[in-house]
Amino acid sequence: MVLALAIAGVVLAAGVAFGAAPIVGTADNMYSAPTYTIDQGEVAQLQVTGSTHNATAHPAGPDGKALFRSPTISGGQTAAVDGTQYLTAGNYTFFCTIHPSTMQATLTVTNSGTPVARPHADLSLKSKKLSKAVKKGLLVGVTTNTTVDGATLTAMLGKAVIGRVTVSLAAGPQVELVKLNKAGKSKLRARSTAKVTVTANVPFGSPATAKGKLS
Repeated sequence: MVLALAIAGVVLAAGVAFGAAPIVGTADNMYSAPTYTIDQGEVAQLQVTGSTHNATAHPAGPDGKALFRSPTISGGQTAAVDGTQYLTAGNYTFFCTIHPSTMQATLTVTNSGTPVARPHADLSLKSKKLSKAVKKGLLVGVTTNTTVDGATLTAMLGKAVIGRVTVSLAAGPQVELVKLNKAGKSKLRARSTAKVTVTANVPFGSPATAKGKLS
């Protein structure tokens, strides 16, 4: 219940409206209807009257995860189906990952309303000195168009992950620190220069990448 309320709080803080008619998961492991309708920009709600369910889109979004998804909740609880606020008009199938054979439905998004802009980030590698990066980590400039919870910044040297951090981002420019793991520090110490790539995986948005040279 705490997770559901937290998600709802984030969505309300962003000024997004909830859909009026909730998706209902019943005690007999069914959705209460084959189709549910919201306007563009609205966040659908999942209401569970019995058992334990979620609502998870079949298609993947730009972050590689389900296009929209709710937490898994139990009877008597309600949660936001996050990601529906970004949808354009159309029909989107979804299911319950716990009961996939019996719980399949369609979310119809009307032509009314306006979709919320998807989260977007631009990155730049601020660190330039290799020795300083080994000691303190990589400084990464991040500019986002909105607040983002649970963004993951991953630093790589070639195909090797040398550091990773999950952060919450405010709208606008900021600088984040990606501390290096032991293997990453060892790899950089053995070099006089290094080309590093940092990728931001943003929930419901496309990944962003920055490259830079340390010397």
